[in-house]
Amino acid sequence: MQTVDSIAMIICPKYPRPSRLSDPGRDFAPEELDAILRKTDAELTDTDLICIFQGALPAGDYPESVYFLPLALKRIGNEDGDGTPTLCENLIRWIGIQKDRLEADRLHDPLLMFFEERFAELVSSFVLQDDYPEHSGLAETIFEALNKADNDRGRGDMLLKKYLGGAETYEQAAWLICFVENHLYGILRNSEYLRSAAADKLLLRKAYDLILPVAMADEALLRFWDRLFARCAIGAG
Repeated sequence: MQTVDSIAMIICPKYPRPSRLSDPGRDFAPEELDAILRKTDAELTDTDLICIFQGALPAGDYPESVYFLPLALKRIGNEDGDGTPTLCENLIRWIGIQKDRLEADRLHDPLLMFFEERFAELVSSFVLQDDYPEHSGLAETIFEALNKADNDRGRGDMLLKKYLGGAETYEQAAWLICFVENHLYGILRNSEYLRSAAADKLLLRKAYDLILPVAMADEALLRFWDRLFARCAIGAG
């Protein structure tokens, strides 16, 4: 959380907790905004923070919203919760829209570093949970949101190349195939890197060879990988 602490050190002296949220997009009822501000920072929910950083229609203007930035980052930095991917998606869009203001405050690059570090942490292990990779919702959200964000388009592809592209370990291979499968059948369509990886037979076979020995030792894992290999047209032949 060192990156979050450094961001907070920039924000805290300059931006106090706001006494109002001005609703620049006129998207909220006054009582909604009052209810958010009546809460202490510790009482704010993911839903409250989503409202504050609601993409192009945030509850506050830049000086009002930026105060809550360290709190939102700490939520995203914690274990994946039900609302965290949605918060992450809205916050990354807000960061893209507010790039000029954030750069003036020396916050933009540290924010991108935070999301890179979080993505690297999420994909450093691969654990199957209820037939889904643990933390896949947040990892996919960081990737997709950075690929779509204003001013930072394509940064998600950069993270995939940097942390998964070589498929040198089981974890890298496993996440890469999951991203490819989602690209082929799910929502991760806006990726030049995944489009290329899905057609790279040598890369897919390399990933297969890394995954298969691990999968053979666990029946549930083997069923999971048999399904993904079939969907991605990867096999022993």
